[in-house]
Amino acid sequence: MENVVSQVIIPVLLSWILALAAGKIIIPWLKRLGIKDSEREEGLESHKKKAGTPLMGGIIFLLPMFIVSIPSAFKNRSILLVLILTLGFYLVGVTDDYIKVVMKRNLGLRVWQKLLFQFVIMVIFTVYFTKFTDLSFAMKVPFTGIVFDLGIFNIPFLFIVALATTNGTNFTDGVDGLCGSVTAVVAAFFVFASFYLNGNISLVCAAMFGGLLGYLFYNVYPGKVYMGDGGSLAIGGFVTAASLVMGIQLWIPIIGIIYAVEVISVVLQVGYFKLTHGKRIFRMAPIHHHYEKGGWSETKVVNAFTTVTIIGCLIGAWALL
Repeated sequence: MENVVSQVIIPVLLSWILALAAGKIIIPWLKRLGIKDSEREEGLESHKKKAGTPLMGGIIFLLPMFIVSIPSAFKNRSILLVLILTLGFYLVGVTDDYIKVVMKRNLGLRVWQKLLFQFVIMVIFTVYFTKFTDLSFAMKVPFTGIVFDLGIFNIPFLFIVALATTNGTNFTDGVDGLCGSVTAVVAAFFVFASFYLNGNISLVCAAMFGGLLGYLFYNVYPGKVYMGDGGSLAIGGFVTAASLVMGIQLWIPIIGIIYAVEVISVVLQVGYFKLTHGKRIFRMAPIHHHYEKGGWSETKVVNAFTTVTIIGCLIGAWALL
Protein backbone atom coordinates (compact mmCIF):
# COMPACT_ATOMS: atom_id res chain seq x y z
CA MET A 1 0.00 0.00 0.00
CA GLU A 2 2.86 2.35 0.81
CA ASN A 3 4.25 1.87 -2.71
CA VAL A 4 0.88 2.70 -4.26
CA VAL A 5 0.74 5.96 -2.31
CA SER A 6 4.32 7.05 -3.07
CA GLN A 7 4.55 5.70 -6.63
CA VAL A 8 1.03 6.43 -7.90
CA ILE A 9 -1.33 8.52 -5.79
CA ILE A 10 1.09 11.29 -4.78
CA PRO A 11 2.66 11.64 -8.28
CA VAL A 12 -0.79 11.78 -9.91
CA LEU A 13 -2.07 14.43 -7.51
CA LEU A 14 1.11 16.51 -7.61
CA SER A 15 1.34 16.43 -11.40
CA TRP A 16 -2.36 17.23 -11.77
CA ILE A 17 -2.13 20.25 -9.45
CA LEU A 18 1.04 21.49 -11.15
CA ALA A 19 -0.56 21.14 -14.61
CA LEU A 20 -3.65 23.08 -13.50
CA ALA A 21 -1.40 25.84 -12.14
CA ALA A 22 0.85 25.76 -15.22
CA GLY A 23 -2.12 26.23 -17.54
CA LYS A 24 -3.12 29.42 -15.73
CA ILE A 25 0.33 30.87 -16.37
CA ILE A 26 1.37 29.35 -19.70
CA ILE A 27 -1.80 29.93 -21.76
CA PRO A 28 -1.86 33.74 -21.22
CA TRP A 29 1.92 33.78 -21.84
CA LEU A 30 1.49 31.97 -25.18
CA LYS A 31 -1.24 34.44 -26.12
CA ARG A 32 0.99 37.42 -25.33
CA LEU A 33 3.77 35.94 -27.47
CA GLY A 34 1.34 35.36 -30.34
CA ILE A 35 2.11 31.62 -30.44
CA LYS A 36 -1.11 30.43 -31.98
CA ASP A 37 -2.51 27.79 -34.30
CA SER A 38 -3.59 28.46 -37.88
CA GLU A 39 -6.02 26.03 -39.46
CA ARG A 40 -5.35 24.75 -42.98
CA GLU A 41 -7.50 26.14 -45.79
CA GLU A 42 -8.29 22.59 -46.90
CA GLY A 43 -9.22 21.61 -43.35
CA LEU A 44 -12.66 21.08 -41.87
CA GLU A 45 -14.88 24.16 -41.90
CA SER A 46 -15.74 23.62 -38.23
CA HIS A 47 -12.04 23.78 -37.33
CA LYS A 48 -11.30 27.08 -39.06
CA LYS A 49 -12.85 29.03 -36.22
CA LYS A 50 -10.11 27.61 -33.98
CA ALA A 51 -7.43 29.68 -35.71
CA GLY A 52 -5.69 31.76 -33.07
CA THR A 53 -5.86 29.15 -30.29
CA PRO A 54 -2.54 29.09 -28.38
CA LEU A 55 -0.17 26.36 -29.56
CA MET A 56 2.84 24.60 -27.96
CA GLY A 57 0.82 23.83 -24.84
CA GLY A 58 2.37 20.39 -24.35
CA ILE A 59 4.64 21.96 -21.75
CA ILE A 60 1.56 22.18 -19.49
CA PHE A 61 1.62 18.42 -18.87
CA LEU A 62 5.30 17.74 -19.58
CA LEU A 63 6.70 20.22 -17.07
CA PRO A 64 4.78 18.66 -14.12
CA MET A 65 5.79 15.19 -15.30
CA PHE A 66 9.46 16.16 -15.23
CA ILE A 67 9.25 18.07 -11.94
CA VAL A 68 7.64 15.11 -10.20
CA SER A 69 9.87 12.47 -11.84
CA ILE A 70 13.35 13.99 -11.90
CA PRO A 71 14.14 13.45 -8.18
CA SER A 72 13.55 9.70 -8.66
CA ALA A 73 15.40 9.63 -11.98
CA PHE A 74 18.73 10.22 -10.22
CA LYS A 75 18.49 6.80 -8.59
CA ASN A 76 16.29 4.99 -11.13
CA ARG A 77 17.76 4.72 -14.62
CA SER A 78 14.54 3.26 -16.01
CA ILE A 79 12.74 6.50 -15.19
CA LEU A 80 15.65 8.46 -16.62
CA LEU A 81 15.34 6.52 -19.89
CA VAL A 82 11.68 7.47 -20.20
CA LEU A 83 12.50 11.12 -19.53
CA ILE A 84 15.37 11.14 -22.05
CA LEU A 85 13.24 9.93 -24.97
CA THR A 86 10.26 12.06 -23.96
CA LEU A 87 12.41 15.20 -23.78
CA GLY A 88 14.34 14.37 -26.94
CA PHE A 89 11.23 13.97 -29.06
CA TYR A 90 9.67 17.03 -27.42
CA LEU A 91 12.63 19.11 -28.58
CA VAL A 92 12.19 17.87 -32.15
CA GLY A 93 8.48 18.66 -32.08
CA VAL A 94 8.80 22.05 -30.42
CA THR A 95 11.44 23.04 -32.99
CA ASP A 96 8.93 22.15 -35.69
CA ASP A 97 6.26 24.24 -33.92
CA TYR A 98 8.66 27.17 -33.55
CA ILE A 99 9.48 27.20 -37.25
CA LYS A 100 5.79 27.06 -38.18
CA VAL A 101 4.47 29.59 -35.70
CA VAL A 102 7.29 32.02 -34.91
CA MET A 103 9.30 31.88 -38.15
CA LYS A 104 6.06 31.68 -40.20
CA ARG A 105 7.19 28.71 -42.31
CA ASN A 106 3.97 26.72 -42.57
CA LEU A 107 5.59 23.37 -43.32
CA GLY A 108 7.94 23.52 -40.32
CA LEU A 109 10.84 21.08 -40.38
CA ARG A 110 11.27 19.22 -43.63
CA VAL A 111 10.58 15.50 -43.45
CA TRP A 112 14.25 14.58 -43.77
CA GLN A 113 15.18 17.06 -41.05
CA LYS A 114 12.59 15.69 -38.66
CA LEU A 115 13.71 12.11 -39.37
CA LEU A 116 17.36 13.07 -38.92
CA PHE A 117 16.73 14.70 -35.55
CA GLN A 118 14.65 11.74 -34.40
CA PHE A 119 17.43 9.41 -35.53
CA VAL A 120 20.00 11.36 -33.49
CA ILE A 121 17.75 11.26 -30.41
CA MET A 122 17.27 7.50 -30.84
CA VAL A 123 21.03 6.97 -31.13
CA ILE A 124 21.62 8.87 -27.87
CA PHE A 125 18.83 6.94 -26.18
CA THR A 126 20.08 3.57 -27.46
CA VAL A 127 23.68 4.24 -26.39
CA TYR A 128 22.51 5.10 -22.87
CA PHE A 129 20.20 2.07 -22.83
CA THR A 130 22.93 -0.37 -23.86
CA LYS A 131 25.94 1.12 -22.05
CA PHE A 132 24.55 2.44 -18.79
CA THR A 133 21.68 0.12 -17.84
CA ASP A 134 21.32 -3.61 -17.34
CA LEU A 135 18.04 -3.70 -19.28
CA SER A 136 17.64 -5.84 -22.38
CA PHE A 137 15.80 -5.51 -25.69
CA ALA A 138 14.00 -8.82 -25.08
CA MET A 139 10.28 -8.59 -25.89
CA LYS A 140 7.34 -10.41 -24.38
CA VAL A 141 4.68 -11.84 -26.67
CA PRO A 142 1.08 -10.98 -25.71
CA PHE A 143 -0.97 -13.86 -24.22
CA THR A 144 1.86 -16.41 -24.48
CA GLY A 145 4.48 -15.75 -21.81
CA ILE A 146 7.10 -16.16 -24.54
CA VAL A 147 10.08 -13.79 -24.46
CA PHE A 148 12.37 -13.39 -27.47
CA ASP A 149 15.29 -11.27 -28.61
CA LEU A 150 15.90 -10.04 -32.15
CA GLY A 151 19.65 -9.84 -31.67
CA ILE A 152 21.26 -7.52 -34.22
CA PHE A 153 17.79 -6.46 -35.40
CA ASN A 154 16.78 -5.09 -31.97
CA ILE A 155 17.95 -1.56 -32.70
CA PRO A 156 16.41 -1.25 -36.20
CA PHE A 157 13.16 -2.65 -34.79
CA LEU A 158 13.21 -0.10 -31.97
CA PHE A 159 13.72 2.72 -34.47
CA ILE A 160 10.70 1.49 -36.46
CA VAL A 161 8.59 1.27 -33.27
CA ALA A 162 9.59 4.81 -32.27
CA LEU A 163 8.86 6.23 -35.72
CA ALA A 164 5.48 4.48 -36.01
CA THR A 165 4.45 5.45 -32.48
CA THR A 166 5.41 9.12 -32.79
CA ASN A 167 3.60 9.37 -36.11
CA GLY A 168 0.56 7.76 -34.48
CA THR A 169 0.49 10.16 -31.53
CA ASN A 170 1.12 13.09 -33.88
CA PHE A 171 -1.82 12.15 -36.15
CA THR A 172 -4.06 11.57 -33.12
CA ASP A 173 -3.63 15.18 -32.05
CA GLY A 174 -6.28 16.64 -34.34
CA VAL A 175 -9.41 17.01 -32.21
CA ASP A 176 -9.81 18.86 -28.92
CA GLY A 177 -8.96 16.50 -26.06
CA LEU A 178 -8.36 13.43 -28.24
CA CYS A 179 -4.64 12.75 -27.91
CA GLY A 180 -4.64 13.77 -24.24
CA SER A 181 -7.59 11.52 -23.36
CA VAL A 182 -6.29 8.50 -25.26
CA THR A 183 -2.80 8.87 -23.79
CA ALA A 184 -4.11 9.32 -20.24
CA VAL A 185 -5.67 5.86 -20.53
CA VAL A 186 -2.42 4.44 -21.97
CA ALA A 187 -0.42 6.02 -19.12
CA ALA A 188 -2.79 4.45 -16.58
CA PHE A 189 -2.20 1.07 -18.25
CA PHE A 190 1.56 1.56 -17.92
CA VAL A 191 1.14 2.21 -14.18
CA PHE A 192 -0.65 -1.13 -13.85
CA ALA A 193 1.87 -2.92 -16.08
CA SER A 194 4.82 -1.51 -14.14
CA PHE A 195 3.44 -2.81 -10.86
CA TYR A 196 2.58 -6.19 -12.36
CA LEU A 197 5.95 -6.64 -14.10
CA ASN A 198 8.03 -4.84 -11.47
CA GLY A 199 8.98 -2.46 -14.25
CA ASN A 200 10.01 0.25 -11.78
CA ILE A 201 8.50 3.15 -13.77
CA SER A 202 5.14 3.53 -12.06
CA LEU A 203 6.02 6.98 -10.78
CA VAL A 204 6.84 8.56 -14.13
CA CYS A 205 3.77 6.97 -15.76
CA ALA A 206 1.58 8.22 -12.91
CA ALA A 207 3.11 11.69 -13.32
CA MET A 208 2.26 11.66 -17.03
CA PHE A 209 -1.29 10.55 -16.21
CA GLY A 210 -1.77 13.36 -13.67
CA GLY A 211 -0.23 15.94 -15.97
CA LEU A 212 -2.55 14.95 -18.80
CA LEU A 213 -5.59 15.18 -16.52
CA GLY A 214 -4.61 18.74 -15.65
CA TYR A 215 -3.90 19.59 -19.29
CA LEU A 216 -7.28 18.22 -20.41
CA PHE A 217 -8.97 20.79 -18.17
CA TYR A 218 -7.82 23.34 -20.77
CA ASN A 219 -7.82 21.16 -23.88
CA VAL A 220 -11.22 19.43 -23.95
CA TYR A 221 -13.74 20.96 -26.35
CA PRO A 222 -13.66 23.87 -26.85
CA GLY A 223 -9.89 23.74 -26.44
CA LYS A 224 -8.20 26.77 -24.92
CA VAL A 225 -4.75 25.47 -25.89
CA TYR A 226 -3.20 22.79 -28.13
CA MET A 227 -0.20 20.62 -27.33
CA GLY A 228 1.42 21.08 -30.75
CA ASP A 229 3.98 18.76 -32.30
CA GLY A 230 6.16 19.19 -29.22
CA GLY A 231 3.53 17.58 -27.02
CA SER A 232 2.41 14.88 -29.43
CA LEU A 233 5.95 13.75 -30.33
CA ALA A 234 6.90 13.76 -26.64
CA ILE A 235 3.98 11.43 -26.00
CA GLY A 236 5.30 9.14 -28.73
CA GLY A 237 8.68 9.11 -27.00
CA PHE A 238 7.04 8.38 -23.64
CA VAL A 239 5.01 5.44 -25.00
CA THR A 240 8.03 4.00 -26.84
CA ALA A 241 10.40 4.25 -23.86
CA ALA A 242 7.91 3.00 -21.26
CA SER A 243 7.05 -0.06 -23.34
CA LEU A 244 10.72 -0.81 -24.05
CA VAL A 245 11.75 -0.60 -20.39
CA MET A 246 9.08 -3.17 -19.51
CA GLY A 247 9.67 -5.33 -22.59
CA ILE A 248 6.14 -4.85 -23.89
CA GLN A 249 6.83 -3.15 -27.21
CA LEU A 250 4.41 -5.58 -28.89
CA TRP A 251 1.60 -4.22 -26.71
CA ILE A 252 1.69 -0.80 -28.40
CA PRO A 253 -0.72 -1.75 -31.23
CA ILE A 254 -3.10 -3.14 -28.58
CA ILE A 255 -3.11 -0.38 -25.97
CA GLY A 256 -2.36 2.28 -28.57
CA ILE A 257 -4.86 0.95 -31.07
CA ILE A 258 -6.01 4.48 -31.85
CA TYR A 259 -2.46 5.58 -32.65
CA ALA A 260 -2.15 2.57 -34.98
CA VAL A 261 -5.49 3.17 -36.70
CA GLU A 262 -4.67 6.84 -37.23
CA VAL A 263 -1.38 5.98 -38.97
CA ILE A 264 -2.93 3.20 -41.04
CA SER A 265 -5.76 5.48 -42.18
CA VAL A 266 -3.27 8.05 -43.48
CA VAL A 267 -1.12 5.43 -45.23
CA LEU A 268 -4.18 3.87 -46.88
CA GLN A 269 -5.60 7.23 -47.91
CA VAL A 270 -2.36 8.49 -49.45
CA GLY A 271 -1.58 5.17 -51.15
CA TYR A 272 -5.08 4.74 -52.58
CA PHE A 273 -5.16 8.38 -53.72
CA LYS A 274 -1.93 7.90 -55.69
CA LEU A 275 -2.90 4.51 -57.13
CA THR A 276 -6.33 5.68 -58.31
CA HIS A 277 -5.23 9.20 -59.31
CA GLY A 278 -7.51 11.08 -56.97
CA LYS A 279 -9.98 8.65 -55.35
CA ARG A 280 -10.24 8.35 -51.57
CA ILE A 281 -11.11 5.59 -49.09
CA PHE A 282 -12.04 7.96 -46.27
CA ARG A 283 -13.85 11.27 -46.39
CA MET A 284 -10.70 12.74 -44.86
CA ALA A 285 -7.64 11.38 -43.06
CA PRO A 286 -6.55 10.86 -40.31
CA ILE A 287 -9.61 8.81 -39.51
CA HIS A 288 -11.00 11.06 -36.75
CA HIS A 289 -11.68 13.65 -39.49
CA HIS A 290 -13.53 10.97 -41.49
CA TYR A 291 -16.02 10.67 -38.64
CA GLU A 292 -16.26 14.43 -38.21
CA LYS A 293 -17.12 14.80 -41.89
CA GLY A 294 -19.75 12.10 -41.33
CA GLY A 295 -21.49 14.28 -38.75
CA TRP A 296 -19.84 13.26 -35.48
CA SER A 297 -19.12 16.07 -33.03
CA GLU A 298 -15.62 16.42 -31.62
CA THR A 299 -16.80 15.25 -28.21
CA LYS A 300 -18.38 12.14 -29.73
CA VAL A 301 -15.11 11.33 -31.53
CA VAL A 302 -13.13 11.75 -28.30
CA ASN A 303 -15.59 9.65 -26.29
CA ALA A 304 -15.62 6.85 -28.88
CA PHE A 305 -11.86 6.77 -29.41
CA THR A 306 -11.17 6.92 -25.67
CA THR A 307 -13.60 4.06 -25.09
CA VAL A 308 -11.82 1.99 -27.74
CA THR A 309 -8.51 2.75 -25.98
CA ILE A 310 -9.95 1.61 -22.65
CA ILE A 311 -11.02 -1.66 -24.26
CA GLY A 312 -7.57 -1.99 -25.84
CA CYS A 313 -5.89 -1.44 -22.47
CA LEU A 314 -8.15 -4.02 -20.81
CA ILE A 315 -7.15 -6.51 -23.50
CA GLY A 316 -3.55 -5.46 -22.97
CA ALA A 317 -3.87 -6.14 -19.22
CA TRP A 318 -5.39 -9.54 -20.02
CA ALA A 319 -2.45 -10.26 -22.34
CA LEU A 320 -0.05 -9.66 -19.42
CA LEU A 321 -1.74 -12.05 -17.01
